[in-house]
Amino acid sequence: MFSFLKLIRIQNLLIIAFTQYVVRWCLIYPILKAQSSYYTLQLSELQFFLLVLSTIMIAAAGYIINDYFDVRTDKVNKPERLIIDKGVKRRVAMGAHMVINIIAFIIGLYISYSINASKLAFAHFICISGLWFYSTTFKKQFLIGNVVIAVFTAMIPFAVVVYELIPCYKAYLPIDESLSFRSIWIYISGITFFTFLITLMREIIKDMEKYEGDKEHGYNTMPIVIGIKYSKLIIVIIAGVILAFICYYQVLQLQKKDLLTFSYFIICLQLPLLYLIFQIMKATTKTAFRKADNIIKWIMLAGVCYLFVFAYILLHFIKMI
Repeated sequence: MFSFLKLIRIQNLLIIAFTQYVVRWCLIYPILKAQSSYYTLQLSELQFFLLVLSTIMIAAAGYIINDYFDVRTDKVNKPERLIIDKGVKRRVAMGAHMVINIIAFIIGLYISYSINASKLAFAHFICISGLWFYSTTFKKQFLIGNVVIAVFTAMIPFAVVVYELIPCYKAYLPIDESLSFRSIWIYISGITFFTFLITLMREIIKDMEKYEGDKEHGYNTMPIVIGIKYSKLIIVIIAGVILAFICYYQVLQLQKKDLLTFSYFIICLQLPLLYLIFQIMKATTKTAFRKADNIIKWIMLAGVCYLFVFAYILLHFIKMI
């Protein structure tokens, strides 16, 4: 059981669930209340739990199939962390992958149908299929695998808004024809963009960490195609874009005299990003790249936790008026 929990990356699944709940209660809910005290979340607690469950099950199945097809390269890249063939048998892993995906898709179909948006279930199918093809093909190719994972990761917070707002539009649009929830879409677009870029960076760093095994087995990842040196340059450029994006938002918040957000971003996002750039530029070993990967995990978690600050500021403003 312990090996299986390691195989599905239980800590990552908990972070995914945490992210989706935080987006619901610290982004969508306070903005709804800021627009009107009558507006509230429309998905029941059970419906939302099932949405989160479907998401983490698809992710778990993705981790399983990725490790299943990575056994040969992992023997070179990270033999000490190899799970399949050591702690979990191959046929067990493949069987678990199939069962978990089927259940996840059925749950997604049920949630989509329950909000009269059955076509959304197709998104669950795309994610399941995409993670399969990532494991078998995309991750071996230049940049494609990195982009696929970055897109799917960025969809984790975005999916919450889609599933929550469709019932809200149906409930409140007949009452208010001008309803748009524009501010929610703007904020979730920013979060999605940030998540995409930070995940893209992490995937490139992981490819640099796995350089030896991937090259030995004929992969064409970015570090192999253009080299470690230029891959590092790509990381620095992406980090620079993220820093510019954060600075732009800080300027907007300073105009609103929001010093709390300004300070949080400097301490929890900008300084770690600068430290990441420093670590990447001098990294030459697997251990160094793994350290950079851990820094990115911190930045991602700090980005999610900012929504607690956002909710506090917005709900405090509502109380003031």
